[in-house]
Formats: sequence, C-alpha cells, structure tokens
Amino acid sequence: MDAMNNLYQITLDDSSGPKAGEGAGMVPAEPQTLQELGLPSLFLGHLTLKHCFYMDFFTLADLVERLKVSASILSEVLEYLKKSKWVEVRGPDPMSLTVTSLTLANRHALTEAGRKQASLLIEYDSYAGPAPVMLKDYWRQVTRQSIGKVGVSPDRIQRVLEGLVLSGEVPEQLGVAAVSGKPLFLHGPPGNGKTAVCQRFSRVWEDDILVPYALFVDGQVIQIFDEITHAPSKSAPSETGRTDRRWLWCRRPVVTVGGELTLDMLDLAYKPTLKYFEAPLQLKANNGVFVVDDFGRQQISPQELLNRWIIPLETRQDFLRLRTGQKFAVPFDQFIIFATNLEPRSLVDEAFLRRLRSKVKVDYVNRTQFAEIFRLCCDKYHMEFDPEAVEYLLSRYYDGGRPLTACHPRDLLEQILDYCRYYQLTPNLTQENLDRACHSYFVV
Repeated sequence: MDAMNNLYQITLDDSSGPKAGEGAGMVPAEPQTLQELGLPSLFLGHLTLKHCFYMDFFTLADLVERLKVSASILSEVLEYLKKSKWVEVRGPDPMSLTVTSLTLANRHALTEAGRKQASLLIEYDSYAGPAPVMLKDYWRQVTRQSIGKVGVSPDRIQRVLEGLVLSGEVPEQLGVAAVSGKPLFLHGPPGNGKTAVCQRFSRVWEDDILVPYALFVDGQVIQIFDEITHAPSKSAPSETGRTDRRWLWCRRPVVTVGGELTLDMLDLAYKPTLKYFEAPLQLKANNGVFVVDDFGRQQISPQELLNRWIIPLETRQDFLRLRTGQKFAVPFDQFIIFATNLEPRSLVDEAFLRRLRSKVKVDYVNRTQFAEIFRLCCDKYHMEFDPEAVEYLLSRYYDGGRPLTACHPRDLLEQILDYCRYYQLTPNLTQENLDRACHSYFVV
C-alpha cells in the first residue's frame, strides 16, 4: 500500500504538464476491451444486471447509454448474462427498424432467475449509475487538469472583481494567490466584502474540466458527480474519435461551507439504504475552489480542521478509509479559501498560518470608497445618486467614530426601498429617508 501511495504522489507532483497533443482536460479514449476498462468483469456483469432490473425490455444500445461503456464490451457482458440464464432475447425491437445490426435491434428482458439475482445484488449495493472509473485513471486526469497549472492574468482578476470596491493592493494580492494555487487566507472586519470576493473566485477559472460519475476502489463504488456541486458545461470542447463517456465536462466546481462544517463531511459518507459511498466535500471540489467561510465558527474547532488537513495541504494528497478498513490515497487539488472576521492568531498557530501562503486583509473602506459603493448600489437599485445626501450621512452618523463598513450602503438603501414599497412611494436618496433607515438599522 505504501508503495502504491508513493506512486500516486510521484504522479501528482509531476509538474511537467500535458504532453504534446494532450489538452489539460483531454477526454480519455473510450475503452474497447475489458482490460482497457480496468473494471473486474464480475462487477461489470453485476452492474449491468442491476440496470436491466429497472427496464422491462432493453437493447444493447440502452445499456450502452446507461452504463456509458462501449457496445463491444457490453456485448460480451450481455452474452455472459444470457449464458447464465439471467437474460433472454425477446425478438427484434420494432422501434429500431432502421438499425441494420440484429444485435443492436434485439430486445432483451430479465428471466425470473435474473430478476431474483438482480434483486439480491441491489440489496447488497443499489448503485445503478454509469460504470465507475479506476482510481489510477482518476489520479491521472486530476493531475492533467490541476488548478495550479492554469494561468490567471491581471485583466481576468479585474473583470472578476468588477463592481467590488477594494483597496488598491487587494486585487493584486488575490491574483498572485490565484496563480499560486496555494491556500488563501482572507481576514478582516465583518461586512467588507470577504464573502463577495469568495463568490467571485468561482469565475476566475473559465475552462472546463472532466469529472467522473463515480470511482471504483477495492470493490466499492464512490459517487463523485453531484448535480449541486458540478455544473455540466454548455459548450464542451470538441474531441476527435470515440471518447470515454464515464467522464462529464463540467465547470470547475465551487464548494462553500460555513458554520455547518463537521469532520464527518470530510470523510467518505456511506449511504446505508443505497449501500454505496458518496465522495466527501474536498473530493468533489478537486480541480476547483473550496471555500471555508466564517472560519472559526464551524462545529469543529480550527485546530481539528488543522489536524485533518495539515498533511493534505503539504503533500496535495488525502487519505480516505472504506468501511473494510482499507485506506487509500486520493488527490487533493483545489484552491482553498479560508475567510474569517476573527483575529487570525486566535484561531490557528504559526504552523498552520505558514501553510496558508497568501494572507489578504479586507479592511474597512475610506470615505471616497464608501461614496463610490453608494453610487454603485444606487445604480443597481435604479435610484438617483445624491452625493450631498451621502455627505450628510457621513457627517451625522460616521464622524463620531463609527467605522465605514462596505455593506452599509447596500443595507441602508434596501431599508429605504422596503419603506417606500410598504407605502407605495417612489424611492429617493434623501436625508429624511436616510435618517429613518439609520434609526432602524443601527443598534445605537
């Protein structure tokens, strides 16, 4: 096992990039034999039988579509199922008259023995999705499309952060952090744009990546693709030849967690009713962005998260454990953002801070920036901007020592909008409306 993990580590650390003719997210060629597929023939036979259980009648083409495996492989599997008396031919498919191949046109159905066998298999493991990919193939693909290999330009950062009013050095610091691919630590007082910056980082990387539907590890299926986390690409890159459809083109994933994060969410989740595993959050986030918002307010302590991730952050590989006790290595390749409004040194020690390569403080804004945010928010809410009203607000409510918080313009304008909507009035940025909004908004 150690030798295998070392092999994976060497593979992941290979920074030579794709070979000539290999795109960073190149789709693997469709396997044409069981040997190329890598999955045990017995497992593939059982998976196929489970698919058959959910169809009254089916053709070879139906199985190809459901399992995402070539017809040449599934034709062998289908012959095995027929020899085992689990599947029988029911004659030509009347809906496939244009298909010249009798094999493709034949309809099949489960026999009574086949239905009983499939039912037993589903009781043991109910996974009936596309055929999973082998762990070694997953390592290879994640390495090819590593987020650390994708360039980020100043123009791209400027476009992504457009509409956010930040201190002059912050965009440059964020851009350098994005290029490095190493963890980013955002800190500063609440309400000044940390969460907004985290949300914008989902747009920094414009390319698509390949995500497998599932992994096959030591006889177990681990579901990777998640409709919430992985957004299928609307413009998948064109490929020549037959491609492996067990992989799906997706946007780079973005996983965001807050105070709900627990250690269990970072380990394999076994579904007792379905009898297979779901990938943990960091595995779903591979080749994408993982945001830990409100860091320090999770249900686990920062030290516990440190202990769980200190090795993956250093080696770029994580270790997971099956219910059998089998431990295996998976790639740990994501741009991680820790965002907090707490004092950094009150959360973690110097060892952890050292591993967070980039520390960026998003601080309170100045008067000019505050007025600019007000102007942008007025444009957003279709309200006429009045600089004199903003100056009145600043002199009356902020010159006494209240910090200029970046979210206040938006929140105060929404207070005005709510009041005017209630009384069916035209919203205006006036001193009277600002006084009313401040009276409701500020505690003192």
